[in-house]
Amino acid sequence: MINVGASGRLLVVEHGRHAPAGLLADWAASRSLRIQTVALHAGEPLPAAPDFAAAVILGSELTAYDDTLPWLAAELAFIERMLAASVPVLGICFGAQALARVLGARLYRLAEPEIGWAQVASRSPAVAEGPWLSWHRDAFDLPPGATELAANAVCVQGFSYGLHTGVQFHPEATQAIAASWVRLVTPLPGEEVTGPLFHAADGAWQRAAVHAPGLFSAWLDGGLTGRKTG
Repeated sequence: MINVGASGRLLVVEHGRHAPAGLLADWAASRSLRIQTVALHAGEPLPAAPDFAAAVILGSELTAYDDTLPWLAAELAFIERMLAASVPVLGICFGAQALARVLGARLYRLAEPEIGWAQVASRSPAVAEGPWLSWHRDAFDLPPGATELAANAVCVQGFSYGLHTGVQFHPEATQAIAASWVRLVTPLPGEEVTGPLFHAADGAWQRAAVHAPGLFSAWLDGGLTGRKTG
């Protein structure tokens, strides 16, 4: 188990008000971790010193290979500092893409976006096969030396690299968060978001909420293992 340190703080990097910590916040409270949120969208700076237990990089509708973003270079440098200091990093969707980029992986645009409930082929007992909420246009190759945790026909869906983990899907998402994406994000052609995605009748939201804490705990406790490549 990873020593989360005396601070008991979990740094959460947020890229938009519509993409908050969600279920991650509930899990952190259950682990007696205090969340410190850095709202990049509000101009808040990332800390220079790694004086917290772990860091989570949340999602964004923007692109982790768009170097015109004014805050992206600082965020990539922040991730590099966390890796150098052995502070566990969890990247979610955009955050996973940013982590993969720092680790030397190729990022690319999908031919078609993946939006909806995703099933994955899990390579780790700590990663459930789904359903997981997915909402992304971009993807990444498995970073050199990383361990594949999950994949599907669309792309790599999860990896670990030592203490660090990236997942392309959204284990933190709640139904309210997803509904806000419908209201605030204008889909590109082919990104229809109506239908069963935002209804709970099939139990998908409940099952995802059951899966999420185990994934978060396995990351923080160093229990994510899968298929090694490279």
